[in-house]
Formats: sequence, C-alpha cells, structure tokens
Amino acid sequence: MKTNEIKLHKWQNRAWESKKRFIFFCAGVQSGKTTFGCIWIVNESEECGAGDYLIIAPTYKILQQSTMQKFQEIIPNGWGTFNKAESVFRARNGRTFFLRSADKPESIEGITARAIWADEASLMKPDIWLMMQGRVSGTQGRILCTFTPIALNWVHKEIEKDKERRNRGEEGDIDFIQFPSVESPYFPKEEYERAKRMLTPIQFQLRYEGIFGKAEGLIYADFDEKYNVCDDFPIPEDWTKIGGIDWGFINPFVALKLALSPDDILYVYKEYYQSKQTLKEHSRNMSPDIPYYADPSGAQEIQEMQALGYDVIPANNDVDMGILTVNARLRKQDDSERTVRLKVFRSCVNVIDELSLYQYDRNQSTGEWKEKPMKRDDHCMDALRYAIIELDRGGIGDLIVAG
Repeated sequence: MKTNEIKLHKWQNRAWESKKRFIFFCAGVQSGKTTFGCIWIVNESEECGAGDYLIIAPTYKILQQSTMQKFQEIIPNGWGTFNKAESVFRARNGRTFFLRSADKPESIEGITARAIWADEASLMKPDIWLMMQGRVSGTQGRILCTFTPIALNWVHKEIEKDKERRNRGEEGDIDFIQFPSVESPYFPKEEYERAKRMLTPIQFQLRYEGIFGKAEGLIYADFDEKYNVCDDFPIPEDWTKIGGIDWGFINPFVALKLALSPDDILYVYKEYYQSKQTLKEHSRNMSPDIPYYADPSGAQEIQEMQALGYDVIPANNDVDMGILTVNARLRKQDDSERTVRLKVFRSCVNVIDELSLYQYDRNQSTGEWKEKPMKRDDHCMDALRYAIIELDRGGIGDLIVAG
C-alpha cells in the first residue's frame, strides 16, 4: 500500500492540516488512529528531510503486533529496508525510523529526533511525555500522540493544562482533536450501536466515544486531584517521615518518601521510579535516616539494603487491609477539604498517575470484578500501601526522624 492511495477522513484531515507542534489525536477504537500516525510520520520525514525519526508504542507486544505491522503496510513500496532485529527502518535519502517500546525508556534516550509519533500514548507512563519533548528539543520537531482514552491520566492533565493556558489568553501548545469511532467512515454503525447497548456507560464513553472519564473498577475511586494533590513545599524537619519500597529490576524499583504533619495529614513528597539499576545505585536516591517499609518477599534485597546502611524493614503485606488504610486517608469525610488526610506533591507524577489507574482485576469471560488488584499500574501503589499500613495500622509510634 502506498501512502498516496489512502484517502483521509475528515478528522484525519483536520490533524493533517494542523500546524501545531504537538497534536493529540484522541478517538474511539478502530477509528484510523494508527493508520494516520503512520502516514503523518512518513510525511514529516518528507518535510524535514534526512535524520532520525521515532515511533513509540506503549509495550513491545503492541509495537510488534500493531504499530510495526501497520507501518510496514503503509510505507511506499521500495522506499527503504527494515531491520527487524534492530527495529529500525532505513528509508532512502538518509531517513531512519527507530521503532521503540515505552516500557524500555533507555532505548529512547540518546536519539535526537526530527519528529515523533507515539501510538496509544494513553497507555504510557507520564515520564514518556517529558522524554519525547527532550528528544525533539534540539530539532524543534513535532510530536503526534494517537490514543483512545483509558482514564483521567497524564494525557488528560496535559490537555487540561493547555486549555487553562488558552483561557488565560496565552497561546496553547497542543492541538487536541477528539471524535467517536462512528465518525470514521470505515467503522460499522451497527457495531457502534451494539457496543452502546451492551457496554456500561463509562466503558462506551472511553472506548467508543473517545471521551475522558474515570476508569471502572478503580481501587481508589475517591482519589480526586482537586483535594489529594498539592503543590510542593519544604517539609519541616520535625515532621514524622517514613518510606515505602517496591522491588523491581525489569519492572521499576520504587521508593517513596512520606511525611506526617502534626494535624495528621500524610504527604507523599518524593518519588523515585527507575528500572535496570543495582540496589547500590538505587540507594543513592534514598535517605539513610528514615525507615523504609518494603515488600517482604524481597528478603535478600532487604538484607542488602541494610548492609548498605539503610533502615529497610519487611512490611505488612495484607493487601486488603492496606487498600482500606490508604482509602481511609484519601477520601473526604465531609465537604471540607480539611478532612482529606493523604496528599501527593504535584512532582510525584507516577504516584498520581497510578492512583488514577489502579484497578481491580476482571474475569474476561464473565466481566465480573475480582477481589484482587490487577497486576498493572501498581508499583507506586504497593510502595504506598507498605508505608501507610505501617504508619496507621502497624504503628511506628511517635518516631520523629529527620530526612
């Protein structure tokens, strides 16, 4: 298939004509997002000329099964050669396309891109947005994010921040294009009506309308950025401080720092979120003078951290009790903001993102929610639970530590 054989529908054409540096192309499923992304990045390379271009998918599986396959279908015949082992397409006239997975951020670092296309960007972690901007900072290149919304996560926040800038009379940076699946001429109207009948309103809103909303089955459904997120401020030296750790190597290693105010408000004031580092390397981003409660299954890791001079203690791993304890601090007891007893610093982007996404698992056959959390978007949530259950249930007494 050649790119000039594809006729764009009206919403694709709207994005095609956009002159904005950042384009957020949001729509329901099967609406032509990935097809458009392929055409857009090829056209950007024609406009910008020789150099490196970056195509990102949220996981290696999506990269292999969807993004990469569609890209190979779309590129013109004889336009270049594809090295599957390297996930690199080398086009004529010096254009190189790196196809990368967002769950391996180290594969993105070091690339100076002339343009970036992020496919299914809503499934990526929030730090990917900063990383993408860094990759095009030297070239002033453009970024296209195509996605179907999954929750009120970082993508939604960036769009809302851009709207706020516009409302203040400033120029916005993002061209936000949003439409339902049925407005694609290639999507069957019968399928749209069937989904509307069978799905819950929020499922239909997210998946087929392309409209942001809270995901279903949220464990921390009471989490509200208006009340539970605050601007960063210096933590007083005499506040009680405690940490939580979730071990990981391929998955991220997470270390959180929390501080308890005299009026019993707990602040998550620091997050460390990093993959593929040794424990010694991780420890440089931790404080040796506060206690960290960690996943008790990592007995060897706990011993190693203790040997490095850190006060790391096996946590209570009662998942149900931990969730109840976190929820008790998250929710408002009445209409007063003062009754919220858990706040997160705005800089802790991964904690905020996971609080918006952390869900119970679901039986794929029956659609019924299970009693246990899904093993996804849970690394910060586990570290948070280990710390809070010890503070509120396990008890660290009146310990006051500096850190």
